[in-house]
Amino acid sequence: GTVSLREIYQQAKATGNHPSTLPRKQKSLTSFRSRLHWHCHFIQKLEDEPDLEFRAMHRELEGLKSGPNNAERLQRWQEGQTGWPLVDACMRALHHTGWINFRMRAMMMAVASYQLWLHWREPALHLARQFTDFEPGIHYSQTQMQSGLTGINALRIYNPVLQSQKLDPDGEFIRRWIPELAGVPAEMIHTPWLMTPAQKQRYGGNTYTAPVCDHEQAARAARKAIGDFRKQHVSREETHRVLDRHGSRKGPVQKRPKVADRRKNESSDSGDQLSLF
Repeated sequence: GTVSLREIYQQAKATGNHPSTLPRKQKSLTSFRSRLHWHCHFIQKLEDEPDLEFRAMHRELEGLKSGPNNAERLQRWQEGQTGWPLVDACMRALHHTGWINFRMRAMMMAVASYQLWLHWREPALHLARQFTDFEPGIHYSQTQMQSGLTGINALRIYNPVLQSQKLDPDGEFIRRWIPELAGVPAEMIHTPWLMTPAQKQRYGGNTYTAPVCDHEQAARAARKAIGDFRKQHVSREETHRVLDRHGSRKGPVQKRPKVADRRKNESSDSGDQLSLF
């Protein structure tokens, strides 16, 4: 059967407001209701401008990348063979399960758009075919946002090594999806290209592909190219058009209930981001 979003929202609100609901659960339900608002906000973007599936939200940014994509880079990204372990593990996990958490979706799209300098459309289509929870309104707005094509959002260029060290410090997720690195210790698994031949001989990793490029150098080049393009080709008028048409509007503030003091010392990321597993 089908459960409507209204029913879910109203039940979440009623449960959150019930006197017997614990503060921690109240906070979670408030965050959940906020996500439902964003769900509708992004769907409305595509309903308001269906062309977002095919062209850049900020029309002047459509010319940022011209010509066909680098076929080899696109294929390596699609197959989980970029040489950046967390990126590849996420793609392989997505192929197998049809799902990956939001931050990793954003990272995969950003790597395709910035470090690999691919036009957003083909990577967006590839991910759309993989997601079991594919929703076009959310998907195309997010892929464009992660590709720097809205003109109203800050660039988010993910460092695949730092993300790997932060989110999978022991390499457990990487080893699960990249058997080529199964024997590599945690201190080497995030940057296997830095291993010496002797280390590769000892721990394995000889069959894992080398990185497509230097991710830090590619990120700097992408940031500069986008900055230069914006200075020469982006107008305030078009940026204001996008902001007026698609920018979020402030509504009533949903106050989060206070939680127990013991929660203060916990990481702020722990409640916002699902685990890789």
